[in-house]
Amino acid sequence: MAFLIQGFIDGLRPEPRLTVTEWANAHRVLDSKAAAEPGPYKSSRTPYLEEIMDKLSVTDITRKIVVMKGAQIGFSEVGFNFLGYVIDVAPASFLLVMPTQDTMERNSKMRIAPMIEASPRLREKIGPNTKKNSGNTILQKEFPGGVLIMTGANSGAGLRSMPIRFLMLDEVDGYPMDVEGEGSPIGLAEQRTATFHNKKIFEISTPTVEGLSIIDADFKTTDQRYYYVPCPHCGAEQTLKFSQLKWEPRKWDEVVYQCEHCGDLIEERYKPTMLSAGRWQATMLENASIYTVGYHLNALYSPLGWKSWAEVAQQWDDAQGNDSKLKLFYNTVLGETWKEKTDAPEWERLYERRIDYPLNKPFKEVVFLTAGVDVQGDRLELEIVGWMPGRKTQQIDYRVFMGNTSNHKNDVWQELNKVVSEVWEREDGAALPLRLLVIDSGYNTAEVYKWCKQFSFSRVIPIKGKDTLENYFAPPRVLDTVKHGKKIGKQKIWLVGSSFIKAEVYNTFRQVVDPDTGEVPDGFCYFPQARDANYFRGLTAEIQQDVRNRKGYINRVWVKKYDRNEPLDTRVYNRAAASIIGMDRWSESRWKQEAEMLATAIPIKETVTQPKKPAQKSKPKSSYWNR
Repeated sequence: MAFLIQGFIDGLRPEPRLTVTEWANAHRVLDSKAAAEPGPYKSSRTPYLEEIMDKLSVTDITRKIVVMKGAQIGFSEVGFNFLGYVIDVAPASFLLVMPTQDTMERNSKMRIAPMIEASPRLREKIGPNTKKNSGNTILQKEFPGGVLIMTGANSGAGLRSMPIRFLMLDEVDGYPMDVEGEGSPIGLAEQRTATFHNKKIFEISTPTVEGLSIIDADFKTTDQRYYYVPCPHCGAEQTLKFSQLKWEPRKWDEVVYQCEHCGDLIEERYKPTMLSAGRWQATMLENASIYTVGYHLNALYSPLGWKSWAEVAQQWDDAQGNDSKLKLFYNTVLGETWKEKTDAPEWERLYERRIDYPLNKPFKEVVFLTAGVDVQGDRLELEIVGWMPGRKTQQIDYRVFMGNTSNHKNDVWQELNKVVSEVWEREDGAALPLRLLVIDSGYNTAEVYKWCKQFSFSRVIPIKGKDTLENYFAPPRVLDTVKHGKKIGKQKIWLVGSSFIKAEVYNTFRQVVDPDTGEVPDGFCYFPQARDANYFRGLTAEIQQDVRNRKGYINRVWVKKYDRNEPLDTRVYNRAAASIIGMDRWSESRWKQEAEMLATAIPIKETVTQPKKPAQKSKPKSSYWNR
């Protein structure tokens, strides 16, 4: 009863003139479990956040604050300061929405509960989480004069709750576009604030993909504010842009910022002074509302001791040639959307750069061979690839074995047996056997497993593509093998990141030899004159697109633009094989060691009897691709 009376009295009091910034500096304590710098909160550490927190205060007329940001610049604490301020000095109903119910529960346990426990003023307002205290649960916290409701954007029930004065929408680019057939979760949540003339809506997120990013679209409807800082040399104001970071290759610790006005170089040690003297400026005043403001900030503003310019430079260099890493850089470092490269490499360019070399004759630079096999109902298709330092590749051969693959004892599988034991003579006479053959088990799975069992895992392994695996492969798993619904044994299988590898493979296809120096870039792929146009159409048969699924979430999917995609699949399998062998962990000295071992080997013609070549009918024919 006393609790209710106190809440009534608190509700009658006029709201204080205190701002969120002032409250946080006076009362917020950062917990050691959730903060890198535990102790009393100091807004001077991140001065660019003060205006935003002031806009969230009840003393300001702003009704909606939109923030598009990078990572590691302190914005998560703004939301918690806003929440603590409401609980302590401006009690009312507060709705906090995160992308999913699971992420919301995790955030409640790992961030909000420790914040309440670490800050005495909040601990006084919210009782301990016990069975007797039903007002403090994982997804609901009651306090005098108000209540905090926490929900996932995928929960229609959570978004249809009571009227809400304060609303925080966190990481909105992870929200579905539609929740349970009722429309946008943002729209549903904002409807809860309709009856409050003094509402506050705080929308915040790192962006995702151009054209699909919610935060990007909403930021463009605001006055679009950017943080301008003065140059310590000339005093001219400017926003921090990634293009102005300067460094020598791999000398990241020497990175500097070049003033766009005077051209002088600025060391990062000047950053605290620059940040404290900075100010927000609106860049889009036309049709802007005084009740809605928007902010953009990238990770170059991160305070000393957090994300450094050296880390930014290294992350950029490490991301070159990898679209997944570049997308992460644009989203989380620059705070910008990523424009998808939806087009595959032009097959015509690959076709034009073929060179005339004999099939099945590895270059003298080739260190090891792999083979990737794709299984269809009426054939086996395989590519044999030679690997050189710098992940350069030479296609040794591409073969199509026609025949029924529904029984591992059929002739078509016997042709594949010969490939496993085949040995290739390098240009300098060294003998190269297959280091590893991988075969896809997605079709005629039981027969693939049976065929693989006759070889050791050091020579042949079955694989299965997994689009969501963000790596070349996962440690092998033991699966039950089933026939006619009954378990008949177990099989070890390797999952490979098919989508992850395709993105890298396409990047290698875009590599070109420098026309002036003749330098061959890392990852360059050599193809023989024997391959026809249809082969290269198959090699670039898919494009990657980000689309929203039926539930409204963004999914990145590969879509066929040409039916025959087996050349692409077999190249993906070869890349997985090279990684399973351990190539991605090889140092320069390891590559030299492997090459030296081959160089000292006795020439193949003196010691090795070449196996019979497969019958001509099983060799690739250009007419196959022209059918």
